[in-house]
Amino acid sequence: MNRVRAIFRDERGIAVVVAVVALITLTALVLAFLAVSASEPQISRNLADSTRARYIAEAGLESAYDTLIADANWNGYLAGASCTTGAVMGTVDTAMPGLTSTAGTYTVRIRNDCQGTDALMTGVTAENAASAANDTNDHVILTSTGTFGTATRTISVVVTRVANLVSPNSPGRGQINAALSFPGYESDTRFTGNSFSVDGRNHDLNGNLVGPASSLLGISVGPEDQFVPSGGPVMHHETAIQSSVTGAQDDNIVGLHQSNAGVLNAEGNDTIAAAALTSASVTDFVNAVKGYADITINTSSSTTTTYVRATDTTTTSSGSAQFNSIGGSCGGSFNAADCWGTSANPKIVYVKGTVDPTSAFNALRISGNSSGYGILIVEDGDFSITGNFGWEGPIIVTGGYVGVGINGGGNQQVLGALISNETATNEAPGFYEGVLTGNAKVAYSRAALDKALTALAGKIPGGAGGGAYVTVRMYNFQEQ
Repeated sequence: MNRVRAIFRDERGIAVVVAVVALITLTALVLAFLAVSASEPQISRNLADSTRARYIAEAGLESAYDTLIADANWNGYLAGASCTTGAVMGTVDTAMPGLTSTAGTYTVRIRNDCQGTDALMTGVTAENAASAANDTNDHVILTSTGTFGTATRTISVVVTRVANLVSPNSPGRGQINAALSFPGYESDTRFTGNSFSVDGRNHDLNGNLVGPASSLLGISVGPEDQFVPSGGPVMHHETAIQSSVTGAQDDNIVGLHQSNAGVLNAEGNDTIAAAALTSASVTDFVNAVKGYADITINTSSSTTTTYVRATDTTTTSSGSAQFNSIGGSCGGSFNAADCWGTSANPKIVYVKGTVDPTSAFNALRISGNSSGYGILIVEDGDFSITGNFGWEGPIIVTGGYVGVGINGGGNQQVLGALISNETATNEAPGFYEGVLTGNAKVAYSRAALDKALTALAGKIPGGAGGGAYVTVRMYNFQEQ
């Protein structure tokens, strides 16, 4: 036993064992460091290639974007696409301009937003699954895959365009189609007396009929199913407006026959119809154009600010805007806040109210002897007119709990078109989107719209405001 204990207590040679273990450990660490060092260049190369592949994918998107801007017919690019797999734009593995494929390539595919989950990406209701090759809402999805070496990166993006309401070349869903339009969620109307008129026949800038020429509807509403799921119940805006017009007032409403394009002077119910212009198209147009306004007026329901001709040049108020005799200062100061354009130099005037669920807020009131030329937009509040009033161009009233009232007390004429676009879905009964009384006159004029179109074209970059669309943009980038 003593010998055994002595053997276990004997520590001779332990240093050699420890040295060998340490040597093995250090050797393993050195080999590991060498292995990592050897892979770092490859890691850096992969990162660099991946970054270059991403930029190449972006270049593919920009190329496709330029193609879509230049061509109003997007359906031509959707041929052969499905709701899940897009059609190739251009060619597969396209080289960068001026370079060979060794510098990287991209492949861009385009598809319609007709997958059930596409609404999460686009922010608008997905199109019907049968619409893979037929874009009807001006939204498509581009997917670009960039390749450099062994690295690939894929980017998906939504491309949308906004139809130009005042252009005769824009699609029906985004084009003025009546002298008086109610494309929104509600279209309650009241017509009083027998002196008002709504005329969808074409007029010149002097208010005279232009013939022979095309006509628009006297009064239109939006597609009756635009606010319900596909296949769901339709709205009844057309019949609601028709029922608000008495038999004695039928001849006060004149325009294109709703089912016979050869009849340009139909009356009453025959020229009051549902048409293609949608509420969303009006909203999109306003959002695209209001930033280019010559005059912007912000109002709220808390207080009221009154603007009097030639005495107040404030362009922003803290309350409901009331203008008395606008337009009279144009001869002395075209840039004045109460000079709302001239026939030779139309303006874009934008009045921004505040959403008021009581439906009692007038964002803009005009009285006295007033006139204006160009595009007038009133958002989130009613527009009320009394006294003598003349406007040459389109007037658009849009937003929540809105309406337009031409309330008599003089002679009022809108020469161009008038749109009242109610976007609220829960307005209480008894409020109107359109009221015409006294000598109120709304008449379609292509010449007046063309004047407004010229003004718009001069403001939108690249003159795009004069074409079928006022803007094309990309949004919601998603990378893989």
